[in-house]
Amino acid sequence: MNEAGKKSRLWLWVVAAFALQCAAWAAWFIIAANNRVAEVPIMAPGGY
Repeated sequence: MNEAGKKSRLWLWVVAAFALQCAAWAAWFIIAANNRVAEVPIMAPGGY
């Protein structure tokens, strides 16, 4: 019985970690959308 209880809680940790990761990604995209940056050219138009 105790072994089954420990096993059944594992999926809760997986779901909680997945939800936390989704929340982190959402926060990242919200912050990034509100703080736009100018494009950085890889090379100057004249070459080197």
